[in-house]
Amino acid sequence: MKIRTITTGIPNPFFRSYLKQAAEFNTACRTYFEANDYEVQTTRVSSQIWNEARGVGTILKLESHAQTLGIEFLSLGTISPEAQYATKHLELLADVIVQSESLFATTTITTQAGQVDSDIIATTANIIQQIAHQTDQGYGNLRFAALMNCPPNTPFFPAAFWHDTRTNFGIGWQAADLVHDAFTDAPNLETALQNLKTVMESEGQKIVSLAQAFAQKWDIKFVGIDVSPAPMGDESIADAMEEQLPGLFGERGTLTVAAGITQTLRSLTLPLCGYSGLMLPVLEDVGLGKCSEAGLFNLDSLLLYSTVCGTGLDTIPIPGDASTSQISAILTDVATLSIQLKKPLSARLFPVPGLKAGDMTQFQSPYLTNSAVMQI
Repeated sequence: MKIRTITTGIPNPFFRSYLKQAAEFNTACRTYFEANDYEVQTTRVSSQIWNEARGVGTILKLESHAQTLGIEFLSLGTISPEAQYATKHLELLADVIVQSESLFATTTITTQAGQVDSDIIATTANIIQQIAHQTDQGYGNLRFAALMNCPPNTPFFPAAFWHDTRTNFGIGWQAADLVHDAFTDAPNLETALQNLKTVMESEGQKIVSLAQAFAQKWDIKFVGIDVSPAPMGDESIADAMEEQLPGLFGERGTLTVAAGITQTLRSLTLPLCGYSGLMLPVLEDVGLGKCSEAGLFNLDSLLLYSTVCGTGLDTIPIPGDASTSQISAILTDVATLSIQLKKPLSARLFPVPGLKAGDMTQFQSPYLTNSAVMQI
């Protein structure tokens, strides 16, 4: 069983005591879980820095300090339309991502009143473009996304942002292998989903029991586990779902299997946090990448699946010459779904400079696979 992330959320990373405590906690928590036979892939720190005026230089110094403490990934949080300094921070966000290596940030493009904010969408599209054309192959967009109705204290990046009364932590597991095991040789989808519920509750209870004991020892709040199966490379959610499909991912039946998995995840008797839904990150999953390359699904398919699954459009390669208006239209569609369905969604888009629809990406990254650029 693999833990994708232990994510500690802190009130203010500019207070060195908070950042130091988070680094020490993450190290100790990793050691604790590894001693209990879990592979911990990453530890992360989540925060929310956008409530006060900040400058690029100050933020980059924060990254430097975090790195000296051994912090692998640091989320700066999300800029919402209602934030006092939203305009100022949106203007510097692309520079922050471009000039950093381990900082993550997001914009929230839906309002608290349940509306789509067209101005922040246009600005977000421009940020995506800037990052794409100022980082190698647009790779910087790995660390930036647009959020819609996403809750705080989500373990998975880039969506993570802190909002609480004190330091907390949550866990996101990998678990695509659990889906594969539960679905393999099951005579029908109903049985496969019951198998999945049984194995996830069994594995989840073990993790939760360990986490709660460790939380009590450190007097740090445990917010729960994000039970989204997080695919990575050959550990593919597409391959797992195909065990209960008549054909390949993207062909008929995919929507039904996606809905069944999501309903099962939401029914687990575990303390849930974050998305706790089905993730379909095209550039993180070899199986998804191959099906995309074969033309078995497209952006419209993924939007359809988003109506019944967890995250929206995640790590989607699109043409490098995509215009601001085209990117804005994609973001608006996802935001509209989020508002209409009252569910958390996000969009992480990768315009790849120099590539057009059908071209293969050439990322050299431990976090991304390669696939064909999608038609928009």
